[in-house]
Amino acid sequence: MSRAGSLWRQRDFVLLWGSQTTSSLGNEISYLALPLVAGLVLDASPVELGLLTAARRLPVLFASLPAGALSDRWRKRPVMIVAFLVSGCAMGTVPLAAVAGGLTLGQLYAVALVVATCEVFFTPAYQTYPLTLLGPERLMEGNAKLTSTVTVAGMAGQPIGGVLISLFGPAKAVLADALSYLVGALALALIRSPEARPERKELAPRLREQIAEGLRYVVRHRVIGPLVLYMATVSFCIAGLSALEVNYVVRELGWSGLATGLVFGVSMAGGLAAGAVAGPLTERYGMPRVLLGAAFAYPLCSGSIGLVGPGLAGQLVVGVSWTLMIIVTLVFQSTQRSLRQLLTPKEMQGRLAATSRWLTWAATPVGAVLAGALAGGIGMRGTLVVFSAGMLAGPVVMWFSPLRTSRREIEGDVRTATAAAG
Repeated sequence: MSRAGSLWRQRDFVLLWGSQTTSSLGNEISYLALPLVAGLVLDASPVELGLLTAARRLPVLFASLPAGALSDRWRKRPVMIVAFLVSGCAMGTVPLAAVAGGLTLGQLYAVALVVATCEVFFTPAYQTYPLTLLGPERLMEGNAKLTSTVTVAGMAGQPIGGVLISLFGPAKAVLADALSYLVGALALALIRSPEARPERKELAPRLREQIAEGLRYVVRHRVIGPLVLYMATVSFCIAGLSALEVNYVVRELGWSGLATGLVFGVSMAGGLAAGAVAGPLTERYGMPRVLLGAAFAYPLCSGSIGLVGPGLAGQLVVGVSWTLMIIVTLVFQSTQRSLRQLLTPKEMQGRLAATSRWLTWAATPVGAVLAGALAGGIGMRGTLVVFSAGMLAGPVVMWFSPLRTSRREIEGDVRTATAAAG
């Protein structure tokens, strides 16, 4: 692909971006709809809501490491297409079962597990593919635009989800997510850029050996290791928050489905700014400084939901604080992803993505179940406050990492890696 001109004029990049935008749009709808199916339609308890969230994250524990090693052996685009097709079919069973009157919590758990397993195989392929498609010179720009996909999807997806839930009920609204996966698969299939098969050595190591190599690389890396530890800490707390927040604002704060979708969705507007400023910020201040600043800002933006009361004022406070949180999150994610990719050899990219995700998400099912159990004792509000306070551990990890103590050296490594690849 040519490196000249805007990426928005590059057909294959736009197809990749459009595929992820479409599927993320559907994901935002089901982010609202699935917990409400469990909570409102099937009358799930807080513990059962925690189990649903855990089911959506559990496959990361048992499938991420093999998926990463296999990703380094396979072409990336076919993996992404198959993952989208299977996910779309699985999500489509929810509205069908609802219409037939046979929907159960067991089915929701099964659908969550299938879709999450597909995502585990999709993620290392998707995170690696932009480097193949764009090259290192435009990687930061491409990652920033792809990360802003979450924003575009959130701005439209959650308000649309609120409307669909209000009109058709949460179970039938899940159909939009099923269709979005199928459209995303079609967009990926239309990409023309050739993708070479990964080189296969005559004496290729066994899968287990490749997995172990990926683990050692990530854990022992002086920059990537602390980054992953920080993200693991934050992800544990986010799992606890996400297990309860939708049902909390509906059940205890009295928000309507439409109001919930609007507040969650409008807050995503901050990500439009994030997609535009992530690249310039790293060019001016360097990746280490940007990552440190984002890590310290995140806890300040994440705790409002457990502190506000019912009504419009609480909705405005949550909307503003979450807008700032989305800006910080997307700047951090696009920057850390680009830094990790630039510091990692090409043959390790799939294992880098999968191993980092496995280590980051390893405790999230525990966080989700713990939040459900804790809510049964101290209530949803108290649990949300506890998990928001837990976010403060993240900045401590970053402060003592080489991102602060060896900033200039890391910036030099990034310049060297970019020049060598170019």
